[in-house]
Amino acid sequence: MTSATRKLFILLSVLSLMPMRRDKAFLCGILITVLLAYSASWLHEKTISFPGQTIERTLGPWTFDVNASNLSCIMGHWKLLGVYSIKNQSDVFIRLSYSPEGMRNTGCNDFMITGRFHLYLRPINDSIAIKEVLFVVENLSDVSVDPIFPKQEGVMYFKTPDGNFEVTEARVPGLEVWQAIRAKALKPAWGEPLELTPVIPLDIDRNKDEAIIEAEVRFRIEVEYLVRNGFFMSEKRKLRIKIPAVYRLYGLEDCSYECKP
Repeated sequence: MTSATRKLFILLSVLSLMPMRRDKAFLCGILITVLLAYSASWLHEKTISFPGQTIERTLGPWTFDVNASNLSCIMGHWKLLGVYSIKNQSDVFIRLSYSPEGMRNTGCNDFMITGRFHLYLRPINDSIAIKEVLFVVENLSDVSVDPIFPKQEGVMYFKTPDGNFEVTEARVPGLEVWQAIRAKALKPAWGEPLELTPVIPLDIDRNKDEAIIEAEVRFRIEVEYLVRNGFFMSEKRKLRIKIPAVYRLYGLEDCSYECKP
């Protein structure tokens, strides 16, 4: 092969490769564009969050005055003790309601109280996302708190119907693991509501011959959420609500061994 022929062959080879290189460059450009768009979308959904303000509120006590002589000791004959319901409007709309019921034993020295605590939380717009909710029942006097998890059997774990949140038991220093539950977002939940209904089983003993028993617990709700303040940025805020609840039992001397429905 002569020198001229060799040069022509090389030139033809280079020319034949040029369209392939252009195609590769074009494909690389598309790939980079897609990756950049995906990254921007991912960052827009996830956001880079920075610590923000924490709001703490302690509400007035919820008091339940209970005439023990009116409680039944027949299994399943629960008596409604009262109803409380409140609403709170901020970055996250919160509605709380609680309606406990009571029973006693035949000796009128042991009292069982149960009832569902209904929590409903909804961001006020799509620029707010609930990240995590902690619900705790603290016993402040001589009262026992039994497992509050909504499911009383099986594994203490479930997802909300929309699949956005998982609900588990939570460990809180100084408390038993069954006294707290946590709902945590599994994915960005901008504008998505959350609903929880923990059950609150309490047991109160009459240890002495006192005429009145005052048992006290405290409900604590901690909401961690994000507020979008830029295309890629958000502020992490917290809201803490404490609600003391007092169960005042009287008429203890009039109810021994009577099991009226």
